[in-house]
Amino acid sequence: MNKQQLGVIEHAKGYVYSCLSNDSSGHDYFHVLRVYQMALKLSIGKDVDVFVISIAALLHDLDDYKISKVGSNRVETYLTNQKIESKESIMDIISTMSFHSHKEGKSVKTLEGQIVQDADRLDALGAIGIARVFAYSGVKNRPIYNNDLDDDSSIAHFYQKLLLLPDLMNTLEAKEIAKNRVKFMKLYLEIFFSEWEV
Repeated sequence: MNKQQLGVIEHAKGYVYSCLSNDSSGHDYFHVLRVYQMALKLSIGKDVDVFVISIAALLHDLDDYKISKVGSNRVETYLTNQKIESKESIMDIISTMSFHSHKEGKSVKTLEGQIVQDADRLDALGAIGIARVFAYSGVKNRPIYNNDLDDDSSIAHFYQKLLLLPDLMNTLEAKEIAKNRVKFMKLYLEIFFSEWEV
C-alpha cells in the first residue's frame, strides 16, 4: 500500500471509533479492529488488494441492521466523501458478507470479500465469540436459555449460527482457526449444560 492509502486507513479507524466507541452489543470499535487485523493476517501470501480488504473490514458494521438505524448510509457516504476509488468493491463486500446475507442466498464474489467475511466470522467464535453473544443478548433483552434450542435465547444462538460457521469459512487458514475456537465453545456448552441441570 502507498502512503496515501495508509493515511486513509488511519482516518477510517478514527471515523469508526467515533461511530462505535460507545457500542455495548459486541459490535464495538475493538471488534472492528480485531476483524481488520485478522483480515490482514489472512491476506498474507495471497494476491489480493489489501487496501480494499482493510477499508471493508474497518467499515463493515457501520450500517449493520443489528446496531444501526434503518436506512443508515454511513458506509457509502464515507467512501464518497473520502473519494475512495474502490468504493463499489468495498460496498459489495459489506453488503454480502453477513450471515443474514448468506441465509438470503447472497455470497461474496471476490477473494478480498471472502477474507473479510472469514475475519468477521472468526470474531464470533472462541472466548470472545462467547462474550459477544451475551453482550448482544443483554442489549436486546434476550434470555440466557429457555430449555429450548429453537428460540431467541443466547444458548440457542450457538446452535442456530455460531457452531455452523466453521463449515462456512472460505480460506484454509480460517477453517483451521475456526476449528480450534469451536472446540472451546463446545467445551463451554458442555459445562454450561452440566451447571444448568444442577
